[in-house]
Amino acid sequence: MTLTRLIVLTVLTHTAFGATRVTGSLYALSNQASAFTVGVMMALFALVPMLLAVRAGRWLDAVGPRRPLLLGVSLMTAGIVLPAAFPYAVADVAPLLVAASLIGTGFLYVQMTIQHVVGERAAPDRRAAAFSYLALGFSTSGLIAPITSGFLIDSVGHRVTFGVFFCVLLVALGLLLSQRGQLADRRGEAQVPAERAFFDLLRHRPVRNILIASGLISMSWDLQTFMVPVYGTRIGLSASQIGLVLGSFAAATFVIRLAMPAISRTWREWQVLTFTLFTGATAFALMPLFSGLMPLMACAFLLGLGLGSAQPNVMSLLHARTPEGRVGEALGLRTTIMNSSHVALPLVFGAFGAVLGAGVVFWLMALLLAGGGIGAVRQERNR
Repeated sequence: MTLTRLIVLTVLTHTAFGATRVTGSLYALSNQASAFTVGVMMALFALVPMLLAVRAGRWLDAVGPRRPLLLGVSLMTAGIVLPAAFPYAVADVAPLLVAASLIGTGFLYVQMTIQHVVGERAAPDRRAAAFSYLALGFSTSGLIAPITSGFLIDSVGHRVTFGVFFCVLLVALGLLLSQRGQLADRRGEAQVPAERAFFDLLRHRPVRNILIASGLISMSWDLQTFMVPVYGTRIGLSASQIGLVLGSFAAATFVIRLAMPAISRTWREWQVLTFTLFTGATAFALMPLFSGLMPLMACAFLLGLGLGSAQPNVMSLLHARTPEGRVGEALGLRTTIMNSSHVALPLVFGAFGAVLGAGVVFWLMALLLAGGGIGAVRQERNR
């Protein structure tokens, strides 16, 4: 299966994943669901994958990509049909909750497997570039999903919108079935010992360092998503102005990922991650000093340049530094860390922000990133 087809599969499945998150939350709210209920639904997209990710990664290492991909797309397809088939007035919120669990779990298998295949098939000196093209696919679908969902909801309603993205997943399933002969199937000959500890890979220092950097970057991404609207509201920005700040961040991630294949020919992965960490620290340190729209957009753009460059290089490093035959497990461990961040950190950021203010939270994150940047410099020197 070529890189282009893998990216197309990524765009299709990630678009459906993102659209379900938007449509599901708006569908529940339109039926007078509480904010807590919507929060539980959103958490289910990450909670179940958080619990399954390492085991899923080990299974991927054992059996190859064909079965995990088929399982993932099938789970997503089954999940998205539920709220389309069962009206809210009849089944209440239950189809949305089950759909969130199925779609989140299915996308876990799809995402990890595609990342595994891209890393395996790319030449070591082209791996960062290959992951940059894949990241552009994620950026594209991340832009398409909310815009398309909003227009569809306004024009044809929530249930038909779910039906539209069910069709998108059917296209993804058809593409996958047409290409299944090009995906390896190892028939489970590389079974992982049952006694291996859940976090066993953290004992490998190179993997541990990569996952620490990845965790800091994930925390930063969650922080800007959650706290920028909070900070913008407190300083009097309108909803459209807050949207422009967030849009500036998204635009920067697209720009840097577009440039990453050229950057990867000059700079090594740890050098780019060092740039990510120090750039993020600078952006977060500056943000509380401004209350105007343009300076905040500039800070968000700087932050996007840093964080947007991280994923391709983290993925390249994981494939290069993980012990042979355990890349899927490493991807699962990274997914567990990221989803733990998605579930827990909004609560932590919200509590700290309520007590200390959003500005202090930004500065604390800047200190953490600066510390990670110093560690990355030492890592590069030791290498």
